[in-house]
Amino acid sequence: MPDAEKLSTATGQLGPKCAQTGKPLKFSEAIVHDGEYLSYEAYLELTGAEPSTEPKTVPGLRME
Repeated sequence: MPDAEKLSTATGQLGPKCAQTGKPLKFSEAIVHDGEYLSYEAYLELTGAEPSTEPKTVPGLRME
């Protein structure tokens, strides 16, 4: 059974709280890192990761 202190229904759905900020998340938003649920922003801060800034060209895909 999950720890009820780490869960929230503030978003209208049962979901985890961010381990760093305490922000309520949906399970689809949460990133698991070392067994903890993190928001995207907290994950970037904790790991030092950076989002890609250059798009990848996919052959055969047209967006018009």
